[in-house]
Amino acid sequence: RGGDVRWTMLAVSALLGPLLPVATELGVEMAYPLSENTVLVILQLFCNATSALFIPLFQVVRDVGVTMTNNADAQVDDDGAANVLGSGRPPYTFSFYLMILLCAVSAVYFATFDGKYLRLEAEKAKKRDEDSSTGQSL
Repeated sequence: RGGDVRWTMLAVSALLGPLLPVATELGVEMAYPLSENTVLVILQLFCNATSALFIPLFQVVRDVGVTMTNNADAQVDDDGAANVLGSGRPPYTFSFYLMILLCAVSAVYFATFDGKYLRLEAEKAKKRDEDSSTGQSL
């Protein structure tokens, strides 16, 4: 069972690892006059703040859909072991499905993003200006 967790974590890291550089490049394209470092710092700050906000949210919805057992020990000891060993779902199951939903919605949003790429437009304009100036000097 421990090996399954390791392979799952490896697969998740392989799929999510390239996300930060791609998001950084997209942010740089959208906020062109800003430097890449500024965009990266703002992105990291936003990601860290958002994840810090999700921790209490997931703690609040931790027991949604979990069936509590009738053992007196289970109600005194709130470490979630009774839910795992009992008949109910483990704690954080709803949080897990909520995270899957958030990832799916985010993937669809980023895959269908149709914004104005300011850096690309600036580079194309610069190339047009260079081509027109070399054409006039000949």
